[in-house]
Amino acid sequence: MGNEQYQQMIYKRILDNFENWEKQDSITEKDIYFFLHNLKGTAGSIGLDELSMIASDKIEKLKENSDKKWSKVEWKSYLSPFIEGINFYQKNINIQEIEEIVLKSQNNIPSEQEFILIIDNDIEFISYIKNILEKKGFSVIAANNGKRGLELIYDLKPTIVFVDIMLPDTSGFSIIKNLKNIKKDSMIVTVISSNDCRENRVRAYDMGALDFIPKPVDEELLISYINNRLSYKKELENSIIKDELTQIYNRKFMDSQIEKLIKQFERNRESFSIALADLDYFKKVNDTYGHLIGDEVLKGFANLVSSLKREQDFFCRYGGEEFVLIMPQTSVEEAYVLMERLRKAMEKKFFTANENRFQVTFSAGVVESATKNLHPKKILEEADQALYNAKQSGRNQIVMFDSLEEIVKKTIKIKIIVIDDVYIIRNLITNYFKSWEIGEKFNIDVMAFKDANSFLNSNWYSPDYKYIILLDIVMPKMDGIELLKIIRQDYSTSDVIVSMLTGRKEDEYVLQALENGANDYIVKPFDIKEVSNRILSLINRLFI
Repeated sequence: MGNEQYQQMIYKRILDNFENWEKQDSITEKDIYFFLHNLKGTAGSIGLDELSMIASDKIEKLKENSDKKWSKVEWKSYLSPFIEGINFYQKNINIQEIEEIVLKSQNNIPSEQEFILIIDNDIEFISYIKNILEKKGFSVIAANNGKRGLELIYDLKPTIVFVDIMLPDTSGFSIIKNLKNIKKDSMIVTVISSNDCRENRVRAYDMGALDFIPKPVDEELLISYINNRLSYKKELENSIIKDELTQIYNRKFMDSQIEKLIKQFERNRESFSIALADLDYFKKVNDTYGHLIGDEVLKGFANLVSSLKREQDFFCRYGGEEFVLIMPQTSVEEAYVLMERLRKAMEKKFFTANENRFQVTFSAGVVESATKNLHPKKILEEADQALYNAKQSGRNQIVMFDSLEEIVKKTIKIKIIVIDDVYIIRNLITNYFKSWEIGEKFNIDVMAFKDANSFLNSNWYSPDYKYIILLDIVMPKMDGIELLKIIRQDYSTSDVIVSMLTGRKEDEYVLQALENGANDYIVKPFDIKEVSNRILSLINRLFI
């Protein structure tokens, strides 16, 4: 029997012990002493060293033969680290029997997960709506002020935005105005407010909101509304071929053109080439000058390529700062020459922000059609591999895909960090994610820390990784809110996702967490499988 099985037996014994005490009006100090004494010795023997240390610390304050009565409130308060941990264990009692699932192939991962953003300063309302929608399979993110809401819109590009009129730092109307200005890909903007007077409804519709839903919200109507609007959005997207921001062709049109060229190749061997281009260090542009300037850079690049490409070429926005140039009747060598001309032109182009001039370059991978890559996904994968090689080689260059050469496949390194002072929770989460399998595209690493100081002193950050941090709100010395503030001083959502762990939905710290840059909050005890699915959705939305 391995240590993990013995550890589960320990957790089960603690659980049985607490359930037995729960049935009694009070217990003696002697009972608590012997409970901790046994735990101290056994836990340390089977690798649960920190659990043993906590028991040692607690037992020092007790007398071995004391008959002093401890009420439920008293012993639960004194043993709270064990109780919180065992509640988590009870919720996830079978997690050590990790299924072979979580999704062996990236093909099974839903990359187009619909995200819903709630911008509201009422934490009870956020919790209520979040709970309803997540039970229906939607991914829900919340912001309790306008500034944070706009940041999440840029980072997550949610499908639906629910916004209240009354916010602590601005009005919901100001948010709607900003959304109208940035024109984010057919985003559904809906006001949810208790102040549903005629004047507010008219103003919301005039400013571009699609709907106005009064509070209190009917659960059944809300679900029907969301499904209706998502269906409408899908039909609308199917009829549109232009990207709203850059006014070049969108991904749907790109897919149709590649399919058409593949059929032509199969009929008469008419070659074509594809280039996948990515703006270099585009995140730095957004971080330095703001997202509106970032949008101007995207439009400027689109205008440049549109003016210099050949008439028969199709230029499309692939997503974010990635673009695709489809070149009919073109060899890979000819495509390389054209992309080099575009690269040199972009290299000379200047952008302006607050009287500061700056330049942005791009990298690209080019590939030619062949019998081995006659599928839209396959040919784009080869272009992506060449692009990855260009970026690994220093950026601002064009690389041709050569099927005879071994090109390292693009792997996204993700580090999951658990910061929680309760050992049982930390240990079980860490063991779960160490066995997490989500396809060859991701390389998962796991770290765990018992407090903020050990985390900050660990040199945890590396630019080679993307990060998911599960951060406990209440910890000794420095709490999770203070640590969150430190993290957000240097790292944005595009690199570091932070989910706060809390014992209560109505915890006042949740509001502070959302305000200071948390991406999500998770109420303990939680089902770790459900949480892993939420994390997987965020990974696909933000890191791909």
